[in-house]
Amino acid sequence: MVAKVYVINDPLAINFLVDNDIDGFKEYLESDEYLDFSEPEVFDSEAVALAFCAGLGYGSDERAIPTTYPLRSFEEVDRPFIEAIEKI
Repeated sequence: MVAKVYVINDPLAINFLVDNDIDGFKEYLESDEYLDFSEPEVFDSEAVALAFCAGLGYGSDERAIPTTYPLRSFEEVDRPFIEAIEKI
């Protein structure tokens, strides 16, 4: 199974992700024509993708809003956000 991970660095987009606000996220994507997300990191397995994501969060304060947020193709809750990104 191929696993994709989109690493989101945009603070406003992260707020929508943390709040699980797919409608607000879609509106945000539509409102900013210059908004661009990097291509996803692609991994051969979910385990390797999870290790990559663990590295992104290493040393961060879990109580604070994250500065990077991974969207993982193998997580059901992340799929609508990934689909929205891939449509732009």
